Amino acid sequence: MMSMPQPGTGRGELRGKAEAILAAAETAFLAAGFGAVSMDAVARRAGVSKATVYAHFIRKEDLFGAVVAHLSERRFHGFSAEALDPRDIAPSLTTIATRFLDLILSPEAIALNRIIIGEVSRFPALGEVFWASGPEQTRVQIETFMRKAAAVGSLALSDARLAAEQFIALARGEIHLRSLLRLDYPDAAALDVAVANTVATFLRAFGAATRGRLTPSRGPDT
Repeated sequence: MMSMPQPGTGRGELRGKAEAILAAAETAFLAAGFGAVSMDAVARRAGVSKATVYAHFIRKEDLFGAVVAHLSERRFHGFSAEALDPRDIAPSLTTIATRFLDLILSPEAIALNRIIIGEVSRFPALGEVFWASGPEQTRVQIETFMRKAAAVGSLALSDARLAAEQFIALARGEIHLRSLLRLDYPDAAALDVAVANTVATFLRAFGAATRGRLTPSRGPDT
């Protein structure tokens, strides 16, 4: 169980310590992976006691999950489904696809994915923590928007969850895997093409008003 705040400890101070712990943990995990990082090391880097770290995060897996969630919040969840107009469907989906690629192709996310791939066999709980803290939260937010779009008639969906999964798969394409493997990193023009193709392909399948009228963009000849 988490320990209770000490008398006289304000919420602002607690929040500040939690943010310091998260920042220290993110730096440590990205530099050394999961297994090589101890809670002691995080405490030293954050300038707090080990007891303070455990007061916020009971297990190291919980701390790792919080780092993943914090990254997702910075890169993707900074806007909410309510901030997008479900009636103006193409621009809204373009925003979602752009933010999604910004998240999964960020140096931090690429590094965290490599950590998961390399260490999940030794730390099985890490996969579930990562999924629940990052990909699942992202999928839920996209699904929420798609339910709203279907409700106003912008999308024709029978399964909003499946549609969200398919949208994510379209946006991810090969770009994410090639980045994980250090084969290449897309430039701004390539990302724009990927986003445009994602939206156009998705709307051809599910767009109530635009079905069949959008054509995917073509990238530069290779």
